[in-house]
Amino acid sequence: MLLEMITVSMMLQAEPVIEPTPRVLVYTQTSGFRHSSIDAGVEAIKAIGGDGFDVEHTEDPTWFDRERLDPFDAVVFLNTTQDVLNDEQQVAFLEWYRDGGGWIGVHAAADTEYDWPWYGGLLGDAWFKSHPHVQTADVIVEDRHHPAMRHLPVIWTCEDEWYDYRTSPRGRVHVLARLDHDSYEGEQMEGDHPIAWCQVVDGGAAFYTGRGHTDESFAEPAFRQHLRQGILWVIADGWIEFVPEQGLEEAWRQTSGWSNVHDVVPNEADRSDFLSIAAGASKPAASSGVLVNHGEGHRGDLISKFEHGDAEVHVEFMVPEGSNSGVYLQGRYEIQVLDSHGKADPRHDDCGGVYQRWDESREPHGFEGRPPLSNMAMPPFQWQSYDIVFRAPRFDAEGNKIANARFERVVHNGTVIHEDVELSGPTRGAIGAEAPVGPLRLQGDHGSIAYRNVRVRPIGAEAAE
Repeated sequence: MLLEMITVSMMLQAEPVIEPTPRVLVYTQTSGFRHSSIDAGVEAIKAIGGDGFDVEHTEDPTWFDRERLDPFDAVVFLNTTQDVLNDEQQVAFLEWYRDGGGWIGVHAAADTEYDWPWYGGLLGDAWFKSHPHVQTADVIVEDRHHPAMRHLPVIWTCEDEWYDYRTSPRGRVHVLARLDHDSYEGEQMEGDHPIAWCQVVDGGAAFYTGRGHTDESFAEPAFRQHLRQGILWVIADGWIEFVPEQGLEEAWRQTSGWSNVHDVVPNEADRSDFLSIAAGASKPAASSGVLVNHGEGHRGDLISKFEHGDAEVHVEFMVPEGSNSGVYLQGRYEIQVLDSHGKADPRHDDCGGVYQRWDESREPHGFEGRPPLSNMAMPPFQWQSYDIVFRAPRFDAEGNKIANARFERVVHNGTVIHEDVELSGPTRGAIGAEAPVGPLRLQGDHGSIAYRNVRVRPIGAEAAE
């Protein structure tokens, strides 16, 4: 007893772990046109750092060696132009980025390093082409869940210099917003015109915004928040959290039957269900949160507001005895969640299986299911995890599918259970026809289920050297 008291006392007296404040390097070297707004941009980024990150500014390319870059979590190319790094400095930046660095490109960062293919990959190959005069335009926000966009209206009307790019980056990056062609004059980019995008690629996270030409843009609160959250997103390695501090509506657009609680424990009177702790407004704000669907009454699936194409997904789940759920990528392609611990020969409908497609006109109706390579399911009421790398189907300009969706890799509790599984169509229970993007969906209508640490990050193709 005395030893237990001493141990508890030591735990109570232990100093909290204080994480160092992230550091951001703002780089403003120019070898071509120099924007007069650079000074305003530097001061704005210093101001918006707040308690989120510390800022240092340089125009000296010799900072781009490993020793000087290593303390930084992110580098902002703020209106850089033309060649701003020599060969050795490019290698140092590339190696730093591949070790988990983050890059943020602002406006003329797209007018930079035209002869460096790897840098082009960070940009989604969307280098600067031309621009009309400064004017007001409508920015159509496509992703209203991304932290850099969720404070904005669906139509963000603002004044700036609107770049045309040599090509649209769509299909190589996750597009956050595009320009409305009809809202301004002089646009020369035919068809699709993204203006802000992001991706996780080649070991790091990359974020680009086409805004930032004028001094006034850096004084605009909405743009400042857009830029701050883009920087914080790359510092967080591109992950987007799907468990809000309170409630569900911030992240999910279909929530029937679900609650955001502090924790769950087995219901010993009915081990097919949970007891939840601190639901709703009583949930502690510091809690990481658990999404739970249980008890009597109507149950439904959680459907995210965020829509993804290529993505990495991390989810942790707890299954009661005999329960059944599933994680649907794009709402269409399911990795099964089931109480199937200890089963010797798992099937496609056991935990970790790629659930089958379904066609009433075929015999058998179900087809193309894929069992896990190993049954890694744990006993009921233990937390388990999936780490999924997903590639979305590809479509041509006319909307014809030219490549199938794929589970590039699925890891269950630390063990690879699927590699390079091609999906010729949606699995049974999909929300609709295949599309370039779709929501994350957590099944909740086949029994009680709990999820926590639900995170998604949009990924790009591997970058060139």
